[in-house]
Amino acid sequence: EKNEAIRLNNIFFEFGKSTLKTESYPELKRLIKLLSDNPTITIELSGHTDNVGADADNLTLSQNRAAAVVDYLTQNGIKANRLVAKGYGETLPVATNETEEGKQLNRRVSFTVKNM
Repeated sequence: EKNEAIRLNNIFFEFGKSTLKTESYPELKRLIKLLSDNPTITIELSGHTDNVGADADNLTLSQNRAAAVVDYLTQNGIKANRLVAKGYGETLPVATNETEEGKQLNRRVSFTVKNM
């Protein structure tokens, strides 16, 4: 659905960094297939964090993580003009930041279809 955020599961980064772990590749390959099978789709990749740390640092970290996913996709054949990276930091939580489970859910990358 257009403008509906879809969480990318199993996207992993080094703690406090924007370096993709190799365990992320299977999920990213599924996204590459989706984009390859639907060549007119453009998406926004959104990075999110929990509320641990400074707001500005979380905003930067989330932007860098979204950009890392865009870089991976472009290195694997997806045209850059179909992708936008946007960091939201801790501004759009999907769960409480009062528990470890909630923080884990808030640390995520999702994508939203912008054009079909």
